[in-house]
Amino acid sequence: MGKKIVLLALIAAFAAIAVFAWQRYQESVKEEERKAQKRPEDAIVVNVVTPEHITMLDERVYSGTTQAWSSFDIDPEVSAKLDVLKFDIGDKIKKGDLIAQLDDSNYDQAVRQAEADLEVAKAKDVEVKAQLKLRTSQYERLKLLHDRNATSDSEFENAESAMKVQEAALIQSEANIQSCEARLAAAKVKLDNTKIYAEWNSGSDIRHVGDRYVDEGTLVSPGKPLLKIIEIDRIKARIPIIERDFRFLQVGQKAEVTTDAYPGVKFEGTVEMISNELAESTRTVVAILSIPNKDFRLRPGMFVRVRIVLSEHKNTQTIPPNAILTRNDQRGVFTINPDQTAKFVPVTTGLEDRTRVEILSPEFKDRDLIVTVGNHMLETGKHVEISRLSRLHMAESIAAEAAKKAEQQSAEKAPGTAQEQDKQPEQQPAGTEQKPQAVPAASGDKAQ
Repeated sequence: MGKKIVLLALIAAFAAIAVFAWQRYQESVKEEERKAQKRPEDAIVVNVVTPEHITMLDERVYSGTTQAWSSFDIDPEVSAKLDVLKFDIGDKIKKGDLIAQLDDSNYDQAVRQAEADLEVAKAKDVEVKAQLKLRTSQYERLKLLHDRNATSDSEFENAESAMKVQEAALIQSEANIQSCEARLAAAKVKLDNTKIYAEWNSGSDIRHVGDRYVDEGTLVSPGKPLLKIIEIDRIKARIPIIERDFRFLQVGQKAEVTTDAYPGVKFEGTVEMISNELAESTRTVVAILSIPNKDFRLRPGMFVRVRIVLSEHKNTQTIPPNAILTRNDQRGVFTINPDQTAKFVPVTTGLEDRTRVEILSPEFKDRDLIVTVGNHMLETGKHVEISRLSRLHMAESIAAEAAKKAEQQSAEKAPGTAQEQDKQPEQQPAGTEQKPQAVPAASGDKAQ
């Protein structure tokens, strides 16, 4: 029950405000007619506005091109005929997938030969070790005899030389085994390289085939790529930043990205890297944007437009662009004095867009009237007449502002319990709503 009473009170308040605004407009029209003859005949009819405080964005739009976040070519490590190539352009490829199979017959034979050579070397090594054992035993026996002067020096020296020769043969045999093992390992690596797998160290496990360079049956070799692999679950966009904007750009800054391929769709990008060097020919620096692309809609090579907000001015004073004109090489606006005459006021502007211009100085009052249409015919001291259209717009603006304030006040005083709801209509009757201030009369007085 309490909510219904509050709702009825609000409806009544809004109706009263609308009626009041319309009455004030009618009164202003009548006042204008009564005083029409009192105005100078040369008075110029103008449209006016009041300053508006809004948030202005200093933004830029740059053009760029998308690229795969990373890309690389798959090259064979050995020369052979391409037997099987399992992927083609546009295919998804997962880390660890078998990409291609080369003809491995020659490399398989090389492994078998290396294995055989290793076995021969190991057998020879056994023989050498046996001979060394024999020569060592003979040397030790003759040494005991030589120490007792039971054998000649030459016989002892011959036994010692034979042992050392056999020790050298063992070293050579062991080296030969290591060489055979190395040749076998190399042959196995080459044999393994006839199978080519998808391998990379970072990023996502899913990538795509960007291009295919050869067909099955082709004789391939190192340095001759088979496929191009690209990472597109995120996309990079390269954009040139002009010299005057470079200082406003920061890593981590957000950007809005659009492309003709998807009209009306906005992608979110982030400034990932900024070059430290400006190109001498263009005086631009390259910025790299990272754009999430989990649905793979964006592709490398697309033309994109990138919107970046360089700074934000909150609650700043603004007026329409057509209110500003240049007199004597100075930008300014025409305001209306209480005696219904025009006055040129120089202004310092800040940010600008198609609909609003930031006024840094002077600081106008909220109800100061600034000429937008007819200002090109004005001079300081010239009599003006405010158009009916401007008065109607201002009356509607005042009514809307008052209604908004009334709604805010009602919301702030909204009861929290059923008992408070029953008391609410008594606390704020509809008839006690704050009345909007009067619209300027035909005399040109400012709205207060």
